[in-house]
Amino acid sequence: MPQSAWRSNFFSPSFYCISPRFVRPTNRTLCDEWGIAQSRCPQPRFLEDAHPLAPPRRARMSYALVMTSRAAIRASLAAFTLCLSSLIPATTHAQTTADLDHWRKAYADNLAQPDGWLTLVALQWLPEGNITAGSASDNKLQLQHVPVHLGIFQQHNGHVALLPPTEGFSPSVLLDGKPAPSPAALAADDTPHPSDLFSGDVHITVIHRGDRYYLRIKDAYAPTRVHFRGLNWYAPNPALRITARWVPYTPAKTVHILNVLGQSSDEQAPGYAEFQIAGKTYKLEPLVEDNSLFFDFRDLTSRTTTDGAGRFLNTAFPSNGLAKPGTVVLDFNYAHNPPCGYTPYATCPLPTEANRLPVAIPAGEKRYD
Repeated sequence: MPQSAWRSNFFSPSFYCISPRFVRPTNRTLCDEWGIAQSRCPQPRFLEDAHPLAPPRRARMSYALVMTSRAAIRASLAAFTLCLSSLIPATTHAQTTADLDHWRKAYADNLAQPDGWLTLVALQWLPEGNITAGSASDNKLQLQHVPVHLGIFQQHNGHVALLPPTEGFSPSVLLDGKPAPSPAALAADDTPHPSDLFSGDVHITVIHRGDRYYLRIKDAYAPTRVHFRGLNWYAPNPALRITARWVPYTPAKTVHILNVLGQSSDEQAPGYAEFQIAGKTYKLEPLVEDNSLFFDFRDLTSRTTTDGAGRFLNTAFPSNGLAKPGTVVLDFNYAHNPPCGYTPYATCPLPTEANRLPVAIPAGEKRYD
């Protein structure tokens, strides 16, 4: 599976100076394997779950406004991606608390955007056949803030389409900014041009994970976004900004990645970062994500204060590039939760066995409440 599909498209494949991926296992077998308390390991909630109604809306957001907002977000996130080399550099200039505070605020602000992870309200598997969707009780997929009968989602041999209900599509239903045709072909997130289906403030996309297709549904007025009160972080710890030794793999090493849905894929690790904490040596294997290294790791704080499955960290490339020995700065103060740490409706990879560290790293983001 391409890495771009893994990222679940927060807003764009490259996300600020980090890139949220995935986290809390929603499969109890995985929780048992990881030793995560069952109370912190809910089963996946799909269409059957009821969700609280969003508070009364102050104003409705048009498709044009939403798309304009998303364009602005993508532009700002692209700028943040460029700041990676200054925030987590492979140089010796001083790290300041102000830099970190600015980054953390930007991270929280982007998380709470109208198309962010906090707006997820459902993840619906599309088996072969039809699934009706709408706000009425006679729909298989019941959603708030959409027409009584939104339409019929049909999946056949990997092709997904939206068919009109008996009364036809509501004028509020837009596909890529235009009234939905009948039928409307829907392109998944791993295609060159994924489809954006809107009905008012509700945004629906098709995602492809393993051999399955799903509907990812976001509502800009989801209670999780409306009632968002911020994130929890450790105080800055300069001792956990570590210059690690970069050791390349020649050729790249194939690593087996398991996600929270129990699906797996093979990816390429270009090398590993070797570092010391309290006199003991550890190593982490990253993947390449756009113009950065992506580390998906778990440490002993996951038992108590950080998310149960692990956290993510992006860094600049090693000092001498990927193919040569060098150094890479691991600033764990920038470690953050993956999307599944905020919502049960995201699809997230789990750290490999090599990235499960037998040491506590009390830095970065804490468990989300």
